[in-house]
Amino acid sequence: MTKREIGFLFAIIVLTILLITSVILGVTGYFSSATYLISNSELKVGDNISVGVRENQTSVLSLTFDGSYLPGETIPQIIQINSEDMNSNLKVRVKAEVFGSSSNFDFVTTSHFEKAEDGYYYYDETLQGGNKITFCNYITNPEEGDLISNEKYILTIVVETLDSDYAETIWKSA
Repeated sequence: MTKREIGFLFAIIVLTILLITSVILGVTGYFSSATYLISNSELKVGDNISVGVRENQTSVLSLTFDGSYLPGETIPQIIQINSEDMNSNLKVRVKAEVFGSSSNFDFVTTSHFEKAEDGYYYYDETLQGGNKITFCNYITNPEEGDLISNEKYILTIVVETLDSDYAETIWKSA
């Protein structure tokens, strides 16, 4: 073998080892990320939730559930609103909708939230920056609910914030 052939042989061996290594790492990385996404991407009714908020923005989260809850059943559901990363004082309102059903859950909220005619729950105080508040502790499936047990539903919760100086003029019910 000549010196040139040894160089080509060495390059082919090194490139083959690198190819095999990259294929192994790529395949294992794909499966571990797919497993992570499957296990951690779905929030379910009954999970404790903390919603991070920012000033003058809307935060949305969706929880999935099946229709197996009985009419009138109370489900533990803690939803907290978190402004720990902020320094502003905010007004907060929350709205919840169930997609796929004409009925909505009733929220057993804390004493500082009141439901207005527009369907929003308004926080009656100002959320101080750096704090957490609890929106609800339980949700109740309404007695006249139309959920079908083998169907999947989505409960979407929208948390809106505004600077406390502007909330009353923008939100008429604040």
